[in-house]
Amino acid sequence: MTRLLIAVCIAMALTLCLTAVSSAHKVNIFAYVDGDSVVTDSGYSRSKRVHGGAVEVYDAASGTMLLSGITNENGRFDFKIPAEARAGKMDLRLLLKAGTGHQAEWTVKYDEYGAAKGPFAPAAPDHGHMAVAASDAGKQASGAVVSTSEVEAIVRRELEPVKRMLASLSQKGPGVTEIIGGIGYILGLFGIMAYMKSRKKKE
Repeated sequence: MTRLLIAVCIAMALTLCLTAVSSAHKVNIFAYVDGDSVVTDSGYSRSKRVHGGAVEVYDAASGTMLLSGITNENGRFDFKIPAEARAGKMDLRLLLKAGTGHQAEWTVKYDEYGAAKGPFAPAAPDHGHMAVAASDAGKQASGAVVSTSEVEAIVRRELEPVKRMLASLSQKGPGVTEIIGGIGYILGLFGIMAYMKSRKKKE
């Protein structure tokens, strides 16, 4: 029985190690819209990024490739949204190829970029501006006038770190469910082995 317990412990340790290795080689791609562009972020984990991976962009409906590019040392690849994608109201399917057998996908819906403007889109004359007022000793003086496009550019810049944080959170290792499932599987095998051994003794 002691040998059986040792064998089970070894098998459990090997299973957990294999799970960790498998997770380490799992690749992920995350994308978000930034003005008239799409930003992609690819990695094997939060610290290990995909360098030199190929990102292919397709029309999700027809499967037609629209463009492709290579991730930089930070696992990032940005591209301008193609005019044909806007005209056809296409959902964009992003396919990451990071080496032998390592692929991941992400879909950018048309609703995510359809109404987005470029970072320097001009505002309409006499519209889309907001006045910033400044008070001095109870008196109100007119302040600077900031265009809507400038405000949008500032907001996008400030939100980018948040988006990158969400991307990193989406790249995680094996969850509690997977680990518990693996342990349960091993314990199940242990039960079968114990039953077979006890039955053999009876015989």
